[in-house]
Amino acid sequence: MSRSFDRDAFYLFVVFFCEIRYSMSRKEIEMVKKSLGGILAALRREAGYTQPQVSEILRGEGVEIRTAGISKWEKGLTQPNATQFLTLCRIYGVIDVMGTFMDCPGPVEALNAEGRRLVSDYIRVLAASGLYAEKPKEREPRLLPLYSLAASAGTGQFLDGEDYELTEVGSQTPAEADFGVRIAGDSMEPDIRDGQTVWVRRSETLANGRIGIFSLDGQGFCKKLVQRQDGVFLISINPEYPPMRITPERDLRVFGEVLI
Repeated sequence: MSRSFDRDAFYLFVVFFCEIRYSMSRKEIEMVKKSLGGILAALRREAGYTQPQVSEILRGEGVEIRTAGISKWEKGLTQPNATQFLTLCRIYGVIDVMGTFMDCPGPVEALNAEGRRLVSDYIRVLAASGLYAEKPKEREPRLLPLYSLAASAGTGQFLDGEDYELTEVGSQTPAEADFGVRIAGDSMEPDIRDGQTVWVRRSETLANGRIGIFSLDGQGFCKKLVQRQDGVFLISINPEYPPMRITPERDLRVFGEVLI
């Protein structure tokens, strides 16, 4: 299946283009297919290559084809696939593909072989100068919400879901991050310092032992969630702060997992 598709990939395009633009008959399309071999042979001779030389050049381009295969192309017995065809065009210096193979007038149609060679050389000179190279598209800045009301890592402050500023972040910010929170307090030191901004992946659940941003009874916290046999706790890394037990009557909400 794939072998048949590779062989006919380019001609599927030819058939579509010709039928839509020129309303060519099937017989005429077959003539186009047969003429391809003659054009390839003429281009090879014009470029000054033998079939074995073309085979060697193609191999250097990562396209494996024997001399006998090139001969079959030029006799119209088989056709190159899309990759082979485009590589041949590059080797033979074909700039105007449609004009060369489908008799559709192009910008270099009126030029002879020497003229087309000069156009190709000029294109290479322009490209090598760097003056006319396509400029890379500027990357869209990545903006993430940074909450201005800090999630407390100490006594607790409410994390307002709307009070934030959009902040441009760089590659050092985890790709999974959805928002940032500026921490207040020292309960998570030494891992998270007072005033540090942590980046958070939004989630309504959190795995055991992970650090997250929580709302507990209306106050915001950055803590580690720990589930033990004696209950569920929000734990501080700083041993000076006691664990916060989560009981059924307490209102706990998870904002997300801290990615640092």
